[in-house]
Amino acid sequence: MTRRQLFALIPAAALPRLRAAEAGFVRIDTHTHIHRKAPVLLAAMGTAGWKGLSICDSRAMGDEPSGLAEMIRGTVEACRESGGRLSWATTFDARDFESREFADRVIAGLGRDCEQGAVGVKIWKNIGMGIRSKSGEYLMPDNAAFTPIFDAIQRAGKTLIAHLADPNASWSPHASLESAYLKSHPEWIVYGRPGAPAKEAILAARDRILERHPKLRVIGCHLGSNEEDLDRLGKRLDAHPNFAVDVAARVRFLAREDRERVRQFLLKYADRILYATDFTLGAGNDDRAAQSFLAQHDQEWSFFSTGGTLGYRGREIQGLALSEKLLRKIFHDNAARWLPGIAA
Repeated sequence: MTRRQLFALIPAAALPRLRAAEAGFVRIDTHTHIHRKAPVLLAAMGTAGWKGLSICDSRAMGDEPSGLAEMIRGTVEACRESGGRLSWATTFDARDFESREFADRVIAGLGRDCEQGAVGVKIWKNIGMGIRSKSGEYLMPDNAAFTPIFDAIQRAGKTLIAHLADPNASWSPHASLESAYLKSHPEWIVYGRPGAPAKEAILAARDRILERHPKLRVIGCHLGSNEEDLDRLGKRLDAHPNFAVDVAARVRFLAREDRERVRQFLLKYADRILYATDFTLGAGNDDRAAQSFLAQHDQEWSFFSTGGTLGYRGREIQGLALSEKLLRKIFHDNAARWLPGIAA
C-alpha cells in the first residue's frame, strides 16, 4: 500500500494531524485482536509505522464449545504472513480448573504456543467474574490451580497479560444506564448476583499473584482496571515493580481527567505504561477495518503527542503534549521491555 492509498483510507479531517504529528520511531499497539489474515490492514499498519500484538482470549462460558484452537491457528497464520508487523499472545481455557490434569494440560499447550512464537499468556475477566467451581464459588485469579501455570510462564520468560475485573459500572445498581457496553452485554453486570466477588477482591487476588511470583512480568490490561482511580493504581505500581499496565480502551478515562494530573502520572510511571487500543478485527470489510484502525490510532497519538485542542468522543479536549522521550517509552520502548520477543 502506497502512502497515497493510505491517506485515501483516512477521513480528510484526520490528515493534517497525522502529517503534523508523525512519530520518528515505530509505534506498537500492545493490545489488539487480529485472528485471521488481513493483508490490507497490515499493509496500512506498515505504511503508517505501526506494529501490534494480537492477543487470544478464551471467552467460552458454561458448556459453550471453545473456539480457542481455531483462534490460535488464525492468529499464528496472520503473524507469519505479517512480515514481522504482528506478534501474538496465547491463552488457555480455565473452565476445567478442578480437574486433576488441568495444570499439566495447560502448561503443555502453552509450551507448544511458545514454540510458535507466543510472547505472552493472557487471563481474562471470566476468572473472577464468571467461572464457578462445582460448589458454586467464583474462580479467583489467585486460585492454587493456577500456581504451577504461573510458575511455568515465569520460567519460560513470558509475560502474563491480565484483564481482570471491569470498570466500576459492572458493580453499580444502574449498570446498564451508566455503560453502553453493559447495556449490550448484561452478562457482565455483577451487581446483585449472589456470591459475586467485589471488584477490589478480584484486584487484590491479582496483587497476590504479583507478590507470590515477583519475577513474573504482569501487564494489567485497561489501566489495570483502576481506570477510575489513578491514585489507587499508582499505589499498586509502587508496591509491585513487576507490574505494568496498558491503556487499551481506556484513553477515554484519561481524556476526562485533569490534564496536568494525567501528565504527572504518566511522567512518574513512564516505564510502566504501554500504549494499546483493544482494536478488534471483525469479519467485515477489511478496508473499513484499516480505516478504523488508522483513525483511532491517529486520534490517540494526537492526544498524547500534541498540545492543541482536538475533538474526542463528541467533545473538545486538550492534548497532553508529552515529550518525545516519554512518547517513545509509552509507544515503543516499554513494549520491548515488558514483552520480550515482540516485533520491535
